[in-house]
Amino acid sequence: MRGKRGQLLLGLGTFLLVLAFLMRFHAYPRLAVAPIDQNSESTLVGPDATIFDIATLSEVQTDLTTRARTVGDIEASEDEGGGARVWVNTSSTTDSEGVVRSRSVERVAFDAHTGEGIDCCDTYYEGTEGEPTPTTYEGLVYKFPFRTEKKTYDWWDGELLEALPIEYQGTEEIAGYETYVFEHTIDPTVTGTTEVPASLVGEQGDGTVEAELVYSNVRTLWVEPSTGVVLKRTEAQDNYLQYDGERQVTTSQVNTGFTEETTQEFADEYGGLGTLLNLLYLVLPVSFLVLGVVLIGLGVWLYRKDRRPPAQHA
Repeated sequence: MRGKRGQLLLGLGTFLLVLAFLMRFHAYPRLAVAPIDQNSESTLVGPDATIFDIATLSEVQTDLTTRARTVGDIEASEDEGGGARVWVNTSSTTDSEGVVRSRSVERVAFDAHTGEGIDCCDTYYEGTEGEPTPTTYEGLVYKFPFRTEKKTYDWWDGELLEALPIEYQGTEEIAGYETYVFEHTIDPTVTGTTEVPASLVGEQGDGTVEAELVYSNVRTLWVEPSTGVVLKRTEAQDNYLQYDGERQVTTSQVNTGFTEETTQEFADEYGGLGTLLNLLYLVLPVSFLVLGVVLIGLGVWLYRKDRRPPAQHA
């Protein structure tokens, strides 16, 4: 048995090196992908919002609730291949009386590892008007990359239909997990024009005039860094009609964000996965690598020592 000590340690050390390699380069890449069969729901609430009521042509105060469901198109993802994911997000915003105030549908294709939008799979955006518009999504749309970094990314804005820089702000604990906080401020931006009654913008007469639609937002995202999943989200939107360069009517002004229930559900589902991914990517491979090297070194030393011939005595 004395002569086999070195061989046993060499074998165990080699096994640990192989195990470290498999965890980092085999197990981790297979787990660090966005699910092809995504099926999730989220709820955002915006109390004491101001919206423009078309029926009365006036601003009204109400509570807004947005419910969104995101479902993966498995067939489209498999047909595209190459790590593509196709998700369809349907959202609807209702007021405190249950009246639908807006709705949208997004069909998005993105890379399962990086979260970056890709050009494929008949992607589109459909607003309240109900007319799908072919759309090529850019930047991050639903999630951040696995192993999110403390840097600036580009995040898709559904109103402007373009990706804008969103900057890292710091860390904050959310539902028991450390998150990276990202934020961007979208200054008032003209997104289009619309015909409105002249009287609505202080003009004389019974005719209509062309007013500009202006959108602004402060978006804040709390991201679990190992998975890139957004655990918490808030938006402070201020949208209005502008005429002759002057603000006239608020179309929607709301501070909205995930409910505590939605944040907790996401934390329960993805927080544990983040811990596992971190173990597979760094903690366990490094630990097994170091221990394996030590055992191999010790095994070589013992093997050579045990093979030395016994000392000859006169």
